[in-house]
Amino acid sequence: MNILIVDDAKDMRFIISSIVKKLGHTFTEAVDGEDAWSKLQADRFDAILCDWQMPRLDGIGLCKRIREHDFPNYIYIILLTGLSGKKNILDGINAGADGFTSKPVNLDEIRIRLLAAQRVVTLENDIAEKNKALQEAHDRIEKDLKEAASTQLKSLPDPLTEGSIKTDWFYKPAIYIGGDTFDYYKTQNGCFVFYSVDISGHGISAAMLSMSLQVSLGLKRGLYGGPVTRERLEEIPALFASNLNKRLLDQGSAHYLTMLFGIVDMHTNKIYFVQAGHPHPYINKRSENTILPLEVNGFPVGLFDGVEYETQVIQMERGDQFIVYSDGISENNSIINNEALEGKNLTEHFDKIKHLNAKQMNEAISTQWLSQEQIDELPDDVSFLIIEFDDPLNNNN
Repeated sequence: MNILIVDDAKDMRFIISSIVKKLGHTFTEAVDGEDAWSKLQADRFDAILCDWQMPRLDGIGLCKRIREHDFPNYIYIILLTGLSGKKNILDGINAGADGFTSKPVNLDEIRIRLLAAQRVVTLENDIAEKNKALQEAHDRIEKDLKEAASTQLKSLPDPLTEGSIKTDWFYKPAIYIGGDTFDYYKTQNGCFVFYSVDISGHGISAAMLSMSLQVSLGLKRGLYGGPVTRERLEEIPALFASNLNKRLLDQGSAHYLTMLFGIVDMHTNKIYFVQAGHPHPYINKRSENTILPLEVNGFPVGLFDGVEYETQVIQMERGDQFIVYSDGISENNSIINNEALEGKNLTEHFDKIKHLNAKQMNEAISTQWLSQEQIDELPDDVSFLIIEFDDPLNNNN
């Protein structure tokens, strides 16, 4: 070990240095606590043999200063003292001393103290190396998660204006990457397919299933039972949920999901959708000046075999909005009234922004309902998808 010997008495430093050298350690001498502090800034030491009573800065003061400082390695401190009594020992321990040896010093006692120091220093160094390796691994994982979060966000669809449809959305995962996802696309025959999915649980496995589903749900025709045609709109949502339920169960997935899957016939502005355990969508009927949840229920996907799902149909008019969201919002209190954003309180919050367009509504949710601190520390993923309606395609010239 590299040892710092601190004593204001030259003869004592000579004696201790001789013992330390004989025991096979390297050493540096300091004449008092301030001198020792200066040398600690310039070199790395494993242990200190320090006199208790010294001018300028004594042993107790040096101990305290060392323990308050963030050295890259642990420094084992042995106080040399002719003092006795429990109070002195306690004062030394409280100041940060690891061991004590009496004056006058002798070789065997110093050997025993330095053997103890060697064990502790070796253990501390091993722990420090493992912590460093863990931190490096953590930093790599964090970097990968941030890149995955960026990929996940880029995979979400852009807000669009297409036919009789205008969309906007808000999405924020709880921990970099999330289990919530949604997507939508227009078919060649004037239909608009959309879905919102919330995977059970949090973290990487939920996010991976979420991203896998996002890639596959729009591509696997088998889930739809064939092409998406206007003649099949009423049967497709329920069939889609049943097929996806069977697929997850066959795969033996550790997760289940809640989902709202729907298709808009842009020639009529009718929505055909299935609710599978997802929060009830909100319907903003502009002509009636109401915004209320549509209370239809269904089983989550991937929990039970043989579940039957039912397609719901709702007629939308110009200016109406269909709002789909995940249940993560309910785990937050509104900054408006400090109450959970669920049930009657959530409806009252929607009622205050029902006059806004889709983009303005999402901005209000993220700035008026939640603080930036809440958004940065969400307990669960939060997503909102707002579909706003214009005149049906048949009425557009």
